[in-house]
Amino acid sequence: MPELESTIPTSGDLQPAQQERRRTGWDLALGFLSVVAGGVVLGHVAIAGLVSILFIGWILLLGGVIIGFSGLLNIKEPGHRSSLVVGVLLIVLGLGFVRNPGIGLLVLTLLAGSLLVVGGIVRIAAAFADGAPRAILLLNGGITLGLGLLVLFQWPVSALWLLGTILGIQLIIDGITMVLVGRLRPVRVP
Repeated sequence: MPELESTIPTSGDLQPAQQERRRTGWDLALGFLSVVAGGVVLGHVAIAGLVSILFIGWILLLGGVIIGFSGLLNIKEPGHRSSLVVGVLLIVLGLGFVRNPGIGLLVLTLLAGSLLVVGGIVRIAAAFADGAPRAILLLNGGITLGLGLLVLFQWPVSALWLLGTILGIQLIIDGITMVLVGRLRPVRVP
């Protein structure tokens, strides 16, 4: 039997991938376009929310078909049933979002508000652990809890603005970040 040690690279044989952050003209252009797109999205948050739900629905539908088809191809494998079940569930969820984007928007807004409330409560509780950075956790937890309650107390009206607002703000932040610091790029090691 051949020695396996000779075929397995050791830590001395591997060189870590090195990266550097630099900004190119493409980063500036893409960052600027992202900021502009974020402004447009913030100007039309309800439409952006509905488009996002449709996009999510189609992605779920496509993913469900691929996972279900994979489960059918691997029917002799032990985990094929779970793949089929997950595929069918994703197809049903995707069809629900595509056929009724308004209801999908309501459901995701309710879920987001609930997650914000739970996250805020957990951060506030974590602030009282020994050695925890109490001030920042209380501030973060209070803001998160407040945002969650704002979303939930204004539900279902908050469904019209929440997803589009989050998307617009994220596009602007990503664009500014790309313009200011660029992206990580691999560096050739001599």
